[in-house]
Amino acid sequence: MIEINKKKLIFNIKEIWFSDGPFDVKGCDSVLFRACKNKLDAPGFERKEFTTLITDLSQDLEKIWNNMDKSSCRYIISRAQKEGIKIKINQNYEDFYKINKQFRGGKGLKIGITGSIDFIKKYGTLLVAEFKGEIISGCLFLEDKNNIRWLLGASKRLENKEMAKLAGDANRLLIWEAIKYAKQKGIKEFDFGGYYSGEKNEEKEKINFFKKSFGGKPAVHYMYERDYSKIFGISEKIYFLLRKKDF
Repeated sequence: MIEINKKKLIFNIKEIWFSDGPFDVKGCDSVLFRACKNKLDAPGFERKEFTTLITDLSQDLEKIWNNMDKSSCRYIISRAQKEGIKIKINQNYEDFYKINKQFRGGKGLKIGITGSIDFIKKYGTLLVAEFKGEIISGCLFLEDKNNIRWLLGASKRLENKEMAKLAGDANRLLIWEAIKYAKQKGIKEFDFGGYYSGEKNEEKEKINFFKKSFGGKPAVHYMYERDYSKIFGISEKIYFLLRKKDF
């Protein structure tokens, strides 16, 4: 289980990952439980469910490899290795920060707290891909003793076609190396960080295809949220109403 402390304006927010279920937390204005595996009726908490993909890391590594799609995953991972792409763990934080900021900016998205160097160093496990001395992509994960979850990824793929191909190869190698890293540590499950199941969306369906190629199985997880501050709850509702008007 991981407990993350965040600040939102004057409010103290706690995010708790990989708990079996929600429980009351003192000293915060709001608490959010993420990636819970159990569906519970918890008084005072709002529950939402979402679909993700899970790889069981208790399997032999060879079986995990063979469960991956041959052409869209295994072949590309092998190609990335032959191209000389190297994977580094918990290094080059500043390089990843810059890539993530540029990547998200190109999509009109803010970098957010989870993209900050302080957050990555304190809570995350960072894998970056290096090609000829240059960091070209990276993935950030959250982990505890039983779970590892893909939180975000970014690459230089938007620069040109050659970089897009290299980054695409590197991204598959990154996930494979993260799976190997987690299995070596005795972690039980690899969570791909969600699987889109809404209305037709070409970009999100491409991400689904990428994740599914690793052979993970669908699973339903739950999120539980409780506001202890009425002022915070009201401010959140106003924020989301204003945001909807902008789109």
